[in-house]
Amino acid sequence: MFVSNDFNPDWVSPPGDTIIDLMDEVGLSIEELSKQIGLPKSKGQSLIDGELTISEPLASRLETIFAVSQQFWLSRESAYRKHVVRQEELNNSWLESLPTRDMSKFGWIPKGLSGKKKLNGCLKFFGVDSVTEWFDEYKHRNLSVAFRKSNTLTTVHAAELAWLRRAELLSRQNRCFEWDRDALRSSLNDIRRLTLIPAPQDFLPKLKNILASCGVSLVILQTPNGCRASGATCFFEKDKATLIMSFRYLSDDHFWFTLFHEIGHLVLHDIGVLRLEGKGICEMSDKEELEANDFAREILIPNQYIPELRQFSVKNWKGIIRFARRIGVSRGIVLGQLQHMGAIPYSHLNRLKTKYNREQLGG
Repeated sequence: MFVSNDFNPDWVSPPGDTIIDLMDEVGLSIEELSKQIGLPKSKGQSLIDGELTISEPLASRLETIFAVSQQFWLSRESAYRKHVVRQEELNNSWLESLPTRDMSKFGWIPKGLSGKKKLNGCLKFFGVDSVTEWFDEYKHRNLSVAFRKSNTLTTVHAAELAWLRRAELLSRQNRCFEWDRDALRSSLNDIRRLTLIPAPQDFLPKLKNILASCGVSLVILQTPNGCRASGATCFFEKDKATLIMSFRYLSDDHFWFTLFHEIGHLVLHDIGVLRLEGKGICEMSDKEELEANDFAREILIPNQYIPELRQFSVKNWKGIIRFARRIGVSRGIVLGQLQHMGAIPYSHLNRLKTKYNREQLGG
């Protein structure tokens, strides 16, 4: 092995890696090396593993054994220690950016982890071996296009990526038919009828089955702290769409509008793009967002009913109930649209909405 006495490294492995290569060349065992440098075998192994710092006297002994300058070993050691510090700073910064408390609480990573075990638990969750690999992986997965008006990874919050990663793991467990956009279009009325079922434990299994028959995996997943997403659509697998819902606002009007908004993206837009929706995440002026909004509203309250809808106010809440029954959607959906239009204040008539709780939802 040729080793230059000038140290201009492009690697940051422990000096022990170089020592092992040189030991192989000269035929030294770890016991023999330890004896020649005046260390017990356990300390010799610590040197190889990068746990023992190479001091000037030790570098001088290595120079004698391997004919590689003391300065080389000191420079090698210095570069490695600087790398270790940088790596620890990167690891700590990455861990701090993740919602690890909620990840543990929700069972995404084991409970009670700290230090190196916590780092390894999070790396395992993402399916990578290092934080550097994590950055490389997510830089090339093109997830940043999900966040409106930006194509850079720096705009993607780690909490949102953690949410998406958990959704990916759950989605891969769901069995679905092959993705079929036409089948999804044909299923819209069947899905719309589910809005009349108040209990999530009753309508979610039906909704999942309908979507699965169209090649769409529905994942219900609570968001961790720092993730503001209400829904997302993507293709973690080539022939299966994934639709993620967080039930962020725990009411029927928000849930069903968000669901049909996400379905709108799948029906209307490029399926190669991951789309993440939520307050502060997307720009509602975006053309595709407006199209998905119009799609959801038209499915829930068709255009021919809009003039009649505009006539309602706080005073005729009974008329809202009758109207909802006649067009075949929940009264909460009608109220939500009236509130969005400004016809009724957001603080009024909310008793007409169906409210959910996390125990009903799972995820």
